Amino acid sequence: MWLIMRRKLLTQDIILQWDLSRRKNMNMMCCLLCYENVDSHEHLFFECSFSSKVWLMVREKAGMANVDQKWSSIVSWLKARGRSKTAAHFVSKLVVGATAYVIWQERNARLFRNQTRPPDTIRDTIFKTIRYKLMGVKFRQCSNVARLRGAWGIGEETVSDDGG
Repeated sequence: MWLIMRRKLLTQDIILQWDLSRRKNMNMMCCLLCYENVDSHEHLFFECSFSSKVWLMVREKAGMANVDQKWSSIVSWLKARGRSKTAAHFVSKLVVGATAYVIWQERNARLFRNQTRPPDTIRDTIFKTIRYKLMGVKFRQCSNVARLRGAWGIGEETVSDDGG
């Protein structure tokens, strides 16, 4: 997320900024997720039709159903809740981070290994990642946390008082 927030991922728009003289010799490659646009930070998170579809599948589970798929909107939503210590806001940060990470992994798998997965498989990977992370987090016990655990399929028996 650190790289994404600072726009440091090596998408083609960033690579081409390194040396403008290379621009003449390099052709911009289309997005490997949707094949509709060029590979750029804005497009990848989440203006691309593929990554947007994934975002629309996961955002509701994070309580972000009203947040559109533009990265700037997502970041603004998170910043407005940046100091919040609630479990729900913690989960929303996890969902954004996991979604961006898994989308980046998918893009790289297509670029370097010629492997592809459909959006529902990506969604399942994101949910599994978040669920495993939540299983190891100690929240203060309250009804909101109990509902959150239930929504993610995490029973109280998965976390013991001794940390194991």
